[in-house]
Amino acid sequence: MFLGIAQPLAPGTDLLVRFRPAKHLPVIEAKARVCYLVPGRGIGIEFTDIQPEQRRHILRLIHHRHASRRRFPRVPLATQVEHAEGSLIGFCRDVSTGGMFVETNQALDPGQQLNLRFHLDNEEPIVKTEAEVLYQIPRVGIGVQFTEVSPEDYERIREYVSRRDSSAEPPEKPSGH
Repeated sequence: MFLGIAQPLAPGTDLLVRFRPAKHLPVIEAKARVCYLVPGRGIGIEFTDIQPEQRRHILRLIHHRHASRRRFPRVPLATQVEHAEGSLIGFCRDVSTGGMFVETNQALDPGQQLNLRFHLDNEEPIVKTEAEVLYQIPRVGIGVQFTEVSPEDYERIREYVSRRDSSAEPPEKPSGH
C-alpha cells in the first residue's frame, strides 16, 4: 500500500496502521513495514501482520474497482510491482511458473529489474519474486520473467497454475532456481 505522508520514514521502519479502505468497510488495523520512500510523496508499506478477513476486504476492493472498468468479467490477481522509480499495483490474469503479464498503464522498459509481491490464496503468505521486464505493450501492460523465486514459492505457483488448468502437466522448472 502507498501512503501519502509528509514525514519521511526510513525503509525497514515498523508501523501500526489504522485505515478505512472504503466507507462501507470497517477500520482495519495492521502491522506494517516501510518498503520504500518517495521523497515529498510518501511511503510504500507491506503488511506484516493483518487479519485474513481484513486482507480479503482489501483484495476484494482492489479487484472490484479494477473489474468495474472491464467489458468482460475476469478474476485478476493483484500484483505489487516495485521498480527503481517507485511502485505500482497491476493486475495479472496469466501467471505461470516462469513469469506473468501485469496489466498497467505505466511504461516500464524491457530489461528493467523488478520486485513482485502477490497472493495466490488469501490464506497463504505473500509470494515475493524478482523479475525482469521482457516486453511492454503501451497502455496495456508488461510481460515479466521471474529471475529469482524461492523453491517454496515456485512450488506454490506451480500448484496454483495446475489447479486452474487441470489438464496441464507439471511444467519444467526454469533455470536459475
